[in-house]
Amino acid sequence: MTPEKDLKTLGFKDMHPEQIQAVLNLIHMALISSEEEYFEEVHAAAEDLVVLLGGVGIDVHYDITH
Repeated sequence: MTPEKDLKTLGFKDMHPEQIQAVLNLIHMALISSEEEYFEEVHAAAEDLVVLLGGVGIDVHYDITH
């Protein structure tokens, strides 16, 4: 998603650190709890949110545990 240049939004730089952490925790929980078949859709929606808030996107790292 590429936001319009004149789109006025509240960004991470304008938010309280606890607000930023809450948004990131929500994204983290959504990603780790999504079923494999929906993961890409959840990731895309989360990445759109981060971009709209002034971020650059989300990096996903997989940890394989047994």
